[in-house]
Amino acid sequence: MARRSKHNEEELPFVALMDTMTNVVGVLIIVLVMVGIGLARSVSKVLSELPPVSIEEYEKMKEDFAAATPKEDPKKVEEEKKKLEEELKKTNDTLQTLDLTTQKQNVKLVDLDDLQKQIEQRKKERDGKKTVVEAMLTEVDKLRQQLDTTPVYVPPPATIVKLPNPRPMPEGAEIHRFLVFGARLLYMNDEQFSELAEQELKRNESTLAISKETVKGADGKPVMVKDRSGRSSPQRKIVFDPKKLQAHFARVRLGSREIKVDVTPSATSGRIPMKLLPVPGAGETIEQARNLVSVFQTQLKRLKPNPKAVIWFHVYKDSIATYLAARDIADQMGLPVGWDLYGNPFYARSLPPEYTVPFTAAPPRPGAAAVTIAPPKTTLD
Repeated sequence: MARRSKHNEEELPFVALMDTMTNVVGVLIIVLVMVGIGLARSVSKVLSELPPVSIEEYEKMKEDFAAATPKEDPKKVEEEKKKLEEELKKTNDTLQTLDLTTQKQNVKLVDLDDLQKQIEQRKKERDGKKTVVEAMLTEVDKLRQQLDTTPVYVPPPATIVKLPNPRPMPEGAEIHRFLVFGARLLYMNDEQFSELAEQELKRNESTLAISKETVKGADGKPVMVKDRSGRSSPQRKIVFDPKKLQAHFARVRLGSREIKVDVTPSATSGRIPMKLLPVPGAGETIEQARNLVSVFQTQLKRLKPNPKAVIWFHVYKDSIATYLAARDIADQMGLPVGWDLYGNPFYARSLPPEYTVPFTAAPPRPGAAAVTIAPPKTTLD
């Protein structure tokens, strides 16, 4: 009896557990039934609230649904999607690379507005050049017409020129100068005009001179000079006022019918220059000089007996042929002749060195040493 009583005490918890589980299952069943009832009511309510659909509307809805349903295989669509995503990724990578390359190379994108402005500017320049070219073409046509109507140049007959034969100038030579200009010959007689200007200076020393002094040598004694007649006299130095001197010679007429004497001091030289200016129509043409009684031949005949006389031609650039013809006449008469190309259609020389004017010497160039070149020796031709 004692052992059975013990067995009943060990099975009691299992029975309680079974009762509890049964109660839980029952409650779950009741909950499921209540949920089913609520769901049925909800479905019934939804169905009751749906609008009525006709057979035609139903068929239309089926067609729309079929059209909306993808026809492609979902797997293929997925594969295509992956390919497109890969291509898109490659394109993005390429664009990023291009952006980086552009930044590194400082690539400047073309501004269309600026490009259009440049095109308009180029058009304007082209139109301007076109106008210039057309004007040049017109000028070319005009010149071509003038060239077509220009007569053919016929050179003048050749001029025979003798080769020079340099000879030393005779000692104590008396040079008589002829100016050859404008195809004319003019005897200058510069010594006589220089004496006239010197006499005018001596007569007006009191009004024109600034200072007078006697030139002395190293020994302190006056330097003696001889005049043309051989008489000795102390050498003097007279300084003249340049403005008064120029005004005086502008009032006093020195010269002849064919030559005007001009005395105009220079501001950069102490020597007083004298210009012998031919008046219009002065001198003789070569046709007139060929006449035996012409002034040119008369002067040559007068100088012929003088063994120291030398004929010198100062030839201006426009009268080379006139000089050659005059030279032939002088050679035929046996007179010694020399010549040079002269830069002016007038003759210039300085008055004696004892007559001076104040002057301002030109300043030497910086860094340049003074170079003195001796003039060439005068020779006969």
